[in-house]
Amino acid sequence: MQQYFVHQKLAIDMEFDMTVEQSRHISTVLRMKDGRIIRLVDSQSLVFYGTIQVNKNIVRVKVTQPIFEKRESDVKITLAMALIKGDRWDWFLEKATECGVTKIVPFTSSRCIVKEKPEAAARKLERYRKIMTEAAEQSYRHNIPEIIEAIPLKQLIEHKSSSNFLAYEKEFDCFLTSISRDISSITIVIGPEGGFTSEEADYLTIHGFSSVSLGRRILRAETAAIAACIILDTLGERHD
Repeated sequence: MQQYFVHQKLAIDMEFDMTVEQSRHISTVLRMKDGRIIRLVDSQSLVFYGTIQVNKNIVRVKVTQPIFEKRESDVKITLAMALIKGDRWDWFLEKATECGVTKIVPFTSSRCIVKEKPEAAARKLERYRKIMTEAAEQSYRHNIPEIIEAIPLKQLIEHKSSSNFLAYEKEFDCFLTSISRDISSITIVIGPEGGFTSEEADYLTIHGFSSVSLGRRILRAETAAIAACIILDTLGERHD
């Protein structure tokens, strides 16, 4: 069943028109007919079933009943990710969204191959949000993760959580899988393809980021990010 996010508060028996883009997706891409049921997530992160009626280029929906379910983790995950190349970055955004991340903080460091151009930042951010929205709809999430424009590594200290970790294989305090279960929010920092310099790692650890390992093997940047998301998301499931 297809899910869509709508930017308003919904109520039972309420009727409204989907956006032009959503209407096109329903009627042209998915070729849905009158009477089909879809999932709706409103501005309050509440979820409902709705019945559609296709009228030329616009789809009208009637909200029919609420859906009571738990999809979001109790642990708020902020993932600080060094910029990586094109398709790999898009793949990372999609999978991190599916894996329950709350916020993504892109950053640049000395060994980043990708350098963000300021004039293209806003356009890229819009595309990133679209990728994440589609991934959140596909995975039945109730929230779309937040993402900001890329920042320098030293500004990561402005995005700390109650617990903060740096994935650093050269020198680490523990494995990420062994951290405490009683954590409400986490920031995890994943470096670029070339890794962190010792100065960058020292800077983060001095400012409260504990160094951790993700496992015995060396992972590509995007793989490491998703592995970290999965590990951390299970912390929230342990609270259920």
